[in-house]
Amino acid sequence: MNKKITLFSIAIGLWVCSCVEPFNLNIESNIRILTVDATLTDTSDEQSITLTESVNSNGSAYSFPLLKATVEVLVNGTEKVALTEKGTGVYVLPKTFKLKAGSSYKLFFSKADGTKYESGEDKLTTVPEIIGVHDEFKINGVERGNYFDPANYVYLDTQDSANDKNNYLWSWRLWERQSVCATCYNGRYFLTPVPARCREERAFIGETFDYFCPGDCWEILYNKDLNVFSDIYSNGNPITNRLIAKIPYYSIKGALIEIKQQSISPDAYRYFKLLADQVQNNGSLVDTPPAAIIGNVKNKNNPEEAVAGFFMVTSVRNIRYWIDRKGGIGQNLVPVGVLDHPLNPEPMGNDITRPPFAQCILSQSRTPSKPQGWVN
Repeated sequence: MNKKITLFSIAIGLWVCSCVEPFNLNIESNIRILTVDATLTDTSDEQSITLTESVNSNGSAYSFPLLKATVEVLVNGTEKVALTEKGTGVYVLPKTFKLKAGSSYKLFFSKADGTKYESGEDKLTTVPEIIGVHDEFKINGVERGNYFDPANYVYLDTQDSANDKNNYLWSWRLWERQSVCATCYNGRYFLTPVPARCREERAFIGETFDYFCPGDCWEILYNKDLNVFSDIYSNGNPITNRLIAKIPYYSIKGALIEIKQQSISPDAYRYFKLLADQVQNNGSLVDTPPAAIIGNVKNKNNPEEAVAGFFMVTSVRNIRYWIDRKGGIGQNLVPVGVLDHPLNPEPMGNDITRPPFAQCILSQSRTPSKPQGWVN
């Protein structure tokens, strides 16, 4: 049972952090955990649901896409909308599908083997606009071991609606200039044969080399903590100076942050609050013992099956804000840098074609395209 709970917690972590890389565990188990990433928004973006299964093998957890599922969304208990499989476990709604405030939604899907699942019903409530954003530079901003790194604290203001009981979820993503587009361990970077990649070489075991980008490149970073709030004690009042992000002093130059403000249902709030309390607490002796984190997706024939994730519909407001980092001027501070290790370029030798540049490849964590709102 402990192994089952541990693996379920890992699947929750995979879902929250959208992690696709394997990571080391200290348990052995063959239990497969179904993970449902199913947040529908009232934005113009493509609306999709991602289904994966996580399994522990040889002490590492891996995530695999769930293929050939039949997926539907039920609107107001009457209208069924079918999703189309796009690949890699992603199922998309028709482009004409739009969420409507006050309407309720429910998720149904079946695996290829016929196993059926359904979610709880979630209702869309509107979210107010973000009124303003500001930041404050702090020298002792972010704890790192026994030290503190400088950081910009980013806050927002909004006006809570007096007509509804509102629950909020805030998240962010950050663009930072990136000059290193590849890091190779135990070897070097080669452009040929294609695709370009790092290649292990016996002569360089134990070595780490960094390779510069040939042009513009931006690293994209995301929040790791859950930030939820309920207006139960402040209904209709302004929400001011809500701390959204602590952005380390990565560079003396500015950075661009996009803040997402979402409305969530009471059930979703309770789910994320419990998850935040368990994942982000300090682990002191007076903490509440961890409880089973149960989402709203169930196996229709086996309610005891552990399913990670939560189906919800949410109204979204986005805002982009430029962090100029002027607070660090004259402070004699050293930026921490975007890399997670000291810069170590491959030394130049007699071969003038080395070291090569590494391309800035578009991904969730990197882009060669200048983000809208970036200030040169």
